[in-house]
Amino acid sequence: MYARLVRYEPVPEEEWQIGAGWFQHDYLPVARDTHGFEGAFLVRDPDRAVTMSLTLWSDLEAAQASGEALQVHLDKWAEMTGRVPTIETFEVIHSEIPAGSSREGS
Repeated sequence: MYARLVRYEPVPEEEWQIGAGWFQHDYLPVARDTHGFEGAFLVRDPDRAVTMSLTLWSDLEAAQASGEALQVHLDKWAEMTGRVPTIETFEVIHSEIPAGSSREGS
């Protein structure tokens, strides 16, 4: 499994709601329909004005193939905010989310 981490900063409060809506309503539907999609998280630290999205992919090829759809959205974000997020891809060595966890589908 591979994880793509996209870090946005700074993300002021007024942009946070826009970004969260974009992630849920624009990006996730595309990601869900992409072969190899395994899950996603959106996290934020409001004190430091940092937001990160983490998407999980079945293999490196799926992570790379999903990059085109992601880039379209990131280009829109950069156009809107004037800031370019950082993107990194990692191999997942270990993961554990218990079945039935209250965090599933949050």
